[in-house]
Amino acid sequence: MKYEIKIENSPEPSGTIDLQRLAVLAESMLKISEGALQIRLRGISLTKGRKKTSLKEAIKVSLSDIKQGSTVLCLESEKFEKTLEPYQTDLFRQDAQRNLSEQTPVSLFINTFQNAFGSEGGYEFLDKPLLKELKQFKKIFLSDNEVLIFSNQGSVPELKIKKEDFNKIRELEEEIPDPEPVILNGIVEELKYSKLKVRIQTDEGIVDGFLSGELSSDDISAYWGKEVTITGTLHFKPSGKSVIEIERVFEAGVRDKYFSKKPKSETVEQQILRQIKEKGGNRLSEVVGKWPSDEDFEELIKMLTK
Repeated sequence: MKYEIKIENSPEPSGTIDLQRLAVLAESMLKISEGALQIRLRGISLTKGRKKTSLKEAIKVSLSDIKQGSTVLCLESEKFEKTLEPYQTDLFRQDAQRNLSEQTPVSLFINTFQNAFGSEGGYEFLDKPLLKELKQFKKIFLSDNEVLIFSNQGSVPELKIKKEDFNKIRELEEEIPDPEPVILNGIVEELKYSKLKVRIQTDEGIVDGFLSGELSSDDISAYWGKEVTITGTLHFKPSGKSVIEIERVFEAGVRDKYFSKKPKSETVEQQILRQIKEKGGNRLSEVVGKWPSDEDFEELIKMLTK
């Protein structure tokens, strides 16, 4: 697929771009593209553990030409149907992800900014780390008057970015709570799609999670249908939904029912009201359904593993 980045009102001569600026542009684009792909494959944009080489192959983008008429950068990238491994394309069975095979790293970059601007598909594929990466893209601009225009041959809507647009992104990022540690007790019900996503049945309902980079499906498959206790990190999204990044899993003991409450999700408005009330306080111990009291997280882990 071919794309163009047009830089209007640049203080640089037409048809040129400083090499350092080009490097910053390339690095920022690839980080946003990788985060956008991760959030679709796993559930969040920033995962723990080592990154897979196969994912680096999937986000390759080539600079094929630089044209005049302002400055126009010509890019090329392959569709994910050609670059993702077969186990990852299992995800395409989901209705919400059916078109991912037709996407490219550049189209995901464009979609992510459009999501943040509220013009394309809502906030489902955004989280706090990804919004932070979007904010970093502001470093590309050399003046307040510059406009970056991303386009291709019509398969995605044109994207225009101005320096002032980053105010909205900053506000959206600040509304989302930081990720928090979580302990949960329940039954492993399902390991689905891309062999990364997990469903846990708790006394209060189903909880969605995914395996961190340090775990594989083999680490949890032995627990299917069994009651387990998991520890990990709860990640919030602008939509108010949350997802658990599972870092440890072990067979539950009798006392682990203490940790069986389902984490609650919040709307953006609820998050804002809660943060106002908690200003200057300890938010972690007040999150409903995650922390039964004020014990230190490491102490809770020791209690569970004794």
